[in-house]
Amino acid sequence: MHWYNPTKRVEEDIPAPISEAQAIGLLSWHPKSEKFIDEYRRQCTSNDVVKALILTGETFYKEHRRERLPE
Repeated sequence: MHWYNPTKRVEEDIPAPISEAQAIGLLSWHPKSEKFIDEYRRQCTSNDVVKALILTGETFYKEHRRERLPE
């Protein structure tokens, strides 16, 4: 799976998670994990954990890019 990992702030290729627990594990252990997991749960509307993770990554990719742009 290719996605933007918001906990590391990098794009990466990883083995696709096969369960919601694995997906949530990818978003854990970070000071903002609660925010990442809340967004993941909002995106997970059809039990497609891979799609939900990719969409979560896209959401935070855009947010992180805005944080780096000069004003």
